Amino acid sequence: MNLLETIRTRRSVRAFADEPISRELLEQVLEDAGRAPSAINMQPWEVHVVLGEERKRLTRRLMRAYSELGLTCSPGASRPLPDIFVQRGRECADGMTPLIEQMGTDFKTYINEGSLDFYGAPAVALLFLDEAFPSERMTDIGLLAAYLVLAAEGHGLASCPIGLVTSYEEDIRDHLNIPDSKRLILAVALGRPKQEAAINEFRSPRAPRKEFVRWVD
Repeated sequence: MNLLETIRTRRSVRAFADEPISRELLEQVLEDAGRAPSAINMQPWEVHVVLGEERKRLTRRLMRAYSELGLTCSPGASRPLPDIFVQRGRECADGMTPLIEQMGTDFKTYINEGSLDFYGAPAVALLFLDEAFPSERMTDIGLLAAYLVLAAEGHGLASCPIGLVTSYEEDIRDHLNIPDSKRLILAVALGRPKQEAAINEFRSPRAPRKEFVRWVD
């Protein structure tokens, strides 16, 4: 698969097979992801990869926190969003809902609890940024995340970026003994798709180019 084909066909998987992924394969994925560009080549990212039974223990910790705090997925906006963004989010939820219902649950339960279970993935990469860096360096973390999901695809793995876990970063840092000076920016679930899961039939629609590009000649 060439690069452009990978970009055009990759999708987020929200149900992973309970199939271990070798550390060697994950090392290759991360080696390629680490080629991402960053300001002045500082490469400010720190990646903690949690595997197998330890990943399941982390999920149990997060589910306990979820039952106590009830923090859920949201756009995270500080003020009302323009209608176009609200519409896109609604279209995405509407597209996933019937597939999730085929699996015997509802959208909110599946997305919230699924996020904290990393959708059953055998491995998760937790992307951190040291608080010594300014918030602008989160751009570099975004570049790493983009390279990571494409590298995973290139190595035959599926992925899903997950943002909800950042609401529980204190629990994650404590569970994994990570210093408070490290800020969790994003999690990326990694594994192979669960073929029989209806949700994996979903492909999110893309906004037409004219909605996000302005030409200045």
